[in-house]
Amino acid sequence: MRRHAIRALALLLAVTTWAVSGEPAGTVILHQNGRSRDAKPVEDALRRLGVELLRSSNFNTTAHRAILNQSIPAIQDRYRQVVAGDCLIITYDHPVTMQTVGGDVSVFEIVIGLGRPDYADALFTIDNDGRVVAHGKYSGPIAIELRKAVSAAFSP
Repeated sequence: MRRHAIRALALLLAVTTWAVSGEPAGTVILHQNGRSRDAKPVEDALRRLGVELLRSSNFNTTAHRAILNQSIPAIQDRYRQVVAGDCLIITYDHPVTMQTVGGDVSVFEIVIGLGRPDYADALFTIDNDGRVVAHGKYSGPIAIELRKAVSAAFSP
């Protein structure tokens, strides 16, 4: 009986924490110089900035295909380039709906390119159907702040 009470309390705390923060806690991994690096010491700040960057996106290739005018092969090619280089990946264990400037998006994963030394230079999500979705016209100041936070935390 006591074991069940402890499990129920742990579940209640997890749900309460999620409800209070308003965001589920995604796993944050940094890929840098061909290695995966644990982002635990700064994961809350990187997750916050990554979500802010996504929310600032005005366009995406699902809802605004004609505006962005990118073919599926072009989107996937750019995505492969980003994940082969330096990038930040925020992964959720279930699809999360996030509101962006360009409308709601379903997100399993946020992938942020860090190929430039001065700002985050690419933004993708993996949606609830497993599709790679490219995002455009996102906040420059947030992209700069995110890149600076990664550089400060993970400088060689």
